[in-house]
Amino acid sequence: MALPKKIQDQRKDLVDKVVKDIEEGKPFFWDKGHYGKQPRNLLKAIKGEDKYYKGINAMQLTVAARINGFKDSRWATFKQAEMAGGRVKKGAKGTHIEYWQYTQDVMELNPKTGKKEPVYEVNPDTGERKKKQVVLEHPIVKSYVVFNGDQIEGIEKEQLPVIKQEDKNRDMENMIKNSEAKIFFDELSQNYYSPSKDEIHVIPREKFKTLDNFYATVAHEIAHSTGAEGRLNRETLKNNDGFGNEIYAKEELRAELTSMFLQQRYNVNFDEKHYENHAAYLQSWAKVIKNDPNEIYRAAADAEKAMSYIETRMIQKNLVRENTKDKEVKDEKLNEKIIQKKMPKQKIKMKFNTEKTKSKERVLSR
Repeated sequence: MALPKKIQDQRKDLVDKVVKDIEEGKPFFWDKGHYGKQPRNLLKAIKGEDKYYKGINAMQLTVAARINGFKDSRWATFKQAEMAGGRVKKGAKGTHIEYWQYTQDVMELNPKTGKKEPVYEVNPDTGERKKKQVVLEHPIVKSYVVFNGDQIEGIEKEQLPVIKQEDKNRDMENMIKNSEAKIFFDELSQNYYSPSKDEIHVIPREKFKTLDNFYATVAHEIAHSTGAEGRLNRETLKNNDGFGNEIYAKEELRAELTSMFLQQRYNVNFDEKHYENHAAYLQSWAKVIKNDPNEIYRAAADAEKAMSYIETRMIQKNLVRENTKDKEVKDEKLNEKIIQKKMPKQKIKMKFNTEKTKSKERVLSR
């Protein structure tokens, strides 16, 4: 499907900025001054909710924040800024993002009003009433302009939620514990994922300078493992021939973008060592996205899928069970109170390595 020229132009613009950063030796993906905050919607944030921008839009807005020196992680359209009680500053230049619409509401003519109205259907299992939708043969691609919170007057200063160290540790430890590829902490100097064995091998955690660097490293290797057959079945993992090849660079880009998205969401700080470990890959990434500007968008989409897989299958796996258990306890206590009210007399009682040669097999390392 041919993309609208406006979308093509803004994609090329982003790639030009990324390549320029790489060629100038800037730590593009690990500048924690700008990359430690995941872009989110201003209107939702004011209501105390978090609606994060995903995939390429998250990357687009993160790049814009870096270039313009924005410190606020919130973004809004012109109309949303007004709905939030603010106004866009005079002369402010917005940032373009993409919206892909894959479904459409089914509409029918109402004979009484003479207007088309949405058709509703009821879920037989839950009784939930919702709009009936159809999947479009070709998605509708739209471009919107959003403004950063620093470009909007009349709104309260951003209050970022404080993520406690113990909460971050819990989330990352859950990710490691629930990794679907077995993890071995048995390496002396390198970290890698072996697709043939579906195993991750890393340096023991006590050898890392910081706990965050350990988490970031393991996240990178787990990101590779999500591409295995039976999981996301990613082409860039299956068809890889090793370091220096174009598909290798594409898979490494996906794994590192996944790490970046996880870092933003869970406040894991990448340090200089992390950047040094990836310096060798930067030029290969630059070449790949320079040759095909759309590759960075495909990579971001794959990275978003990988992050979602890691979140639902690993990070939140035990948490969901614990929350369900907590809910059951609360429901039980609530039922006890109801029973006691009705019956007052009764008492009631959860890299691809550079062709690693140890066993002459293909591995992903960093």
